[in-house]
Parts: sequence; structure tokens; C-alpha cells
Amino acid sequence: MIKLTDILQEGKKQGPTEYPSNHMPGLKVPTGGSMCANCEYWIKDGNMCNNKYWLKWNNGNAKIPHPGNQYCCDWWHKG
Repeated sequence: MIKLTDILQEGKKQGPTEYPSNHMPGLKVPTGGSMCANCEYWIKDGNMCNNKYWLKWNNGNAKIPHPGNQYCCDWWHKG
């Protein structure tokens, strides 16, 4: 039987995360689930993100390109 703790420990032993060349850190998603509107970094007033990695990737622009309930990025964190 494989334990969840074993899987998590194994993940820590791996090297850096690798993404395919066409990977986009942010994308439009179906309404619900992981989305900007339920992320701790989302600023409802103005539909913006204040996560430092989002800002770096998006050239300092905090504006999210789609409604907060239809967009998500790699830096999503439950609020």
C-alpha cells in the first residue's frame, strides 16, 4: 500500500519543476474551482492580482485579463 506521505516525500526529492515550452502561467478557466475570485491575492476592486510573481510575469500590470471567476494562474492560493 502506498501512503500519501510517501508520495509527498518523493516529490521533495525531485529536481526543479519543468513545464512544456508552450506553458502559460495564467489562463481562462471555467467558472468555479481554482480561480482568481477565491485567491488571497485577488483584489476585487479593479479585478487585479497583487502576487509578486504575477506582477513580474505580467510586466508589473496587476490587471487580470478576464473576470476573476474565469481566470487562474500558477500562483493561485486559497484565500
